[in-house]
Amino acid sequence: MGIRQSKKDTISYRLVKVLLSTGELEILVTNLDNSFSISDLAEIYRLRWGIETCFFILKHYLMLGTFSGYCELVIKQDICVNILFYNLQTVAQLGAEKKLKSINTKRKSKDTKNKKKENEGYQLNRNIGANTLRMYLEKLLTSCAKKLKNILEEMDTYFLQSLEMINPHKQERKRKIIRQNDRHHTELNYKRGF
Repeated sequence: MGIRQSKKDTISYRLVKVLLSTGELEILVTNLDNSFSISDLAEIYRLRWGIETCFFILKHYLMLGTFSGYCELVIKQDICVNILFYNLQTVAQLGAEKKLKSINTKRKSKDTKNKKKENEGYQLNRNIGANTLRMYLEKLLTSCAKKLKNILEEMDTYFLQSLEMINPHKQERKRKIIRQNDRHHTELNYKRGF
């Protein structure tokens, strides 16, 4: 990182094992001293998870790393616009989130015979949500306060039409190494022919 270190410089860190509510064991690396208990650290990391999720969505869904220019001012503007767009999308989806909670509770209360459809519930599709917001952005910004409620309800129907299943967390399988033409190739993420 461009920081020169001598033999006298040391970096101290602390490894902490935390047992999650799912039964998984997670190891945290921190530079906080022993004045923070393990439960304090677990709570700090739990509170930070929403921020990490926000950055993941900004980078992967809203393509934060793709800038429209090269100068510092343009990059700062792109970052601010992406964060503003993320916040607008989150606020626009609040009504759909409430409706989704009732959908998930109704679904869990019903007995299903089809074992293939068992899952952790449904969540809103962020890609569809971003596209819906792009379609309605001009209306949202130019409409009067009386019409906003109708526009948001109309957007909710789009959000709820494109739900995606929350699959239970599975351990990632190890990729196979395939030997072709005397070279090793790692298995692709998708199946060929689809």
